[in-house]
Formats: sequence, C-alpha cells, structure tokens
Amino acid sequence: MEEDTGGLENFKMIKNLDKIKPKAKVIDDEHYLFNSDCLEVLKQIPNNSIKLIVTDPPYNIGLKYNQYDDNKKWSDYYKELEERFKEMARILTEDGSLYLINYPEVNAYCMPLLNKTGLIFRRWITWHYPSNIGHSKTNYTRTQRSILFYTKSMKNTFNKDAIVQPYKNPDVAKIKKLIMKGKRGRTPYDSLEEKDLFEIFKEEMPDFLNFNLLKNVSKDREEKHPCQLPLPLLKVFIKASSNKGDIVLDCYAGTFTTNKAAKDLERKSIGIEIDKKYVSFGIKRLKENDNKRNS
Repeated sequence: MEEDTGGLENFKMIKNLDKIKPKAKVIDDEHYLFNSDCLEVLKQIPNNSIKLIVTDPPYNIGLKYNQYDDNKKWSDYYKELEERFKEMARILTEDGSLYLINYPEVNAYCMPLLNKTGLIFRRWITWHYPSNIGHSKTNYTRTQRSILFYTKSMKNTFNKDAIVQPYKNPDVAKIKKLIMKGKRGRTPYDSLEEKDLFEIFKEEMPDFLNFNLLKNVSKDREEKHPCQLPLPLLKVFIKASSNKGDIVLDCYAGTFTTNKAAKDLERKSIGIEIDKKYVSFGIKRLKENDNKRNS
C-alpha cells in the first residue's frame, strides 16, 4: 500500500533546488525542470535525497535530436554514462531505485558500470514491442528494449499491491487458498506488454485510445522528438518504487513523460534536459492539467 511520505525532509530538499545553477523552471513548487547537461545538475543535488530515478538516455545510434550529438564514439558514450551513474548512485536514498531504459546490447555494457557504483542489480526487465520499424534483410528485427532495475540497498521501496496482476492459474488449489486469504494477485513478470498494462491499471484505466506500446501516440506527445516512451509504462515503475510525495528524477527528460507520470501520481519530480525546445514543451505539458482546472 502506498504511503504519503512527502513530509518535511522532501520539502526541504526541493527548496534546496532553488540554489542549483542553471535556475530551474518550477511548476507549482513541486516539479523542477532544468535546461542543462544532466551531469552539471546531478553534481549539485544532495546525497541520499532522490527516491526514484527513471531515465532513458540517448541510444547513440544517430537519432535526430535538435541539439544533442547522438553519434559519439562508443568509448566516449560509455565514459559519459559512467560519470552520470556515479552521481545517480550517490543521490539515491537508501530505499531508492533506478530504472535504466535502453537497447539490450547497450544495457549489457552499462551493467558493469552500474555495478561499480555500489548499486545492487535486481532485475533485467524486457519491454516487448513488436514494431513496424527496423526491419532488416540480414538481421532479426528488434522487438524489445531492456530496463535495468537497480536499488541502493535491499530495503528498497516496492509497492506490490500498486502493480498487482491477476494470477495466471486461479483454479490451482494453492492459488485458490491465496485468493481466499484475500491475495489480489502476483507482481508483474519481467516482461511487459500492452496487455500487462491493461491488467495493472484495471482499477484506474488510463486512456488506452491515446497510447500504444509500439509507439507513443498520446495526444500531447512532441512530434519532433525521435524517442518517446508511453506514459502508462513509466507509471508502473513510479507506482512500484515510490510513494506519494516522493521525488522522482529523470536526467534525460526528453519531453518530460516521466515528470508528467510523476505529477499524475502525486509525486514531486525533477527533469533535466539539454535541449531548450524540449524543456519548453515539458513546461507546457506539466502545466496543461492546471490550465484545464483554471479554465
């Protein structure tokens, strides 16, 4: 069961963000959007202050972002990530978690770098999306991205009941006994598909007409950003690994889907994005619900 832990400590930490340079764009005093290289901001965040990091770094495959060079030498790319992983590990709370989203082969190289930080590997999660792009005459078509789940300690926050799915075999005697005792189901498997989100969000159904796991087709998406994640996917990790009032960070914020998910779920958030245009879109996106309420 989620608890509201957004007390004095988190509030003080958020206020300390006012001292960070460059100055953030602040949405209702609970969501800070920085236009900066993430390393510059990460170094200024206090130790043990962020409950959850969910982030999706550039893939280094030549995607067309406005400002970022997505075609670096692989040695430089991993060196940059390693520097940032050290800071991520430092700022996580003792019960904090990190979800790192990337292609499987990239995350395979990231694992040794994360292990060096002292973070604890917990699970390799597969996001399955059989898309209509990336077909090849000489190779298999990619149908997945991987999500590395790491924690600061073995006492990490994990809200099983917030993401529970129905048992697969409810007629088995052992499962029947669990159901009779009031058990609602099991934690999701380490493979996520569209049908899983239907089950996880059954009590508060997101607008499934506005998203698709094969591509983010939400009505508020930024058309010119080459890599955007579906909102319901990120909500699974935020619901599982944080509580209301906790601070969620995305240091490669893109169009600030993580921040949007955090706001919808009553968390505080920090988003860091190097491109000014995407930050402007993020501000608009996070203010959208407030504008609707005031209209």
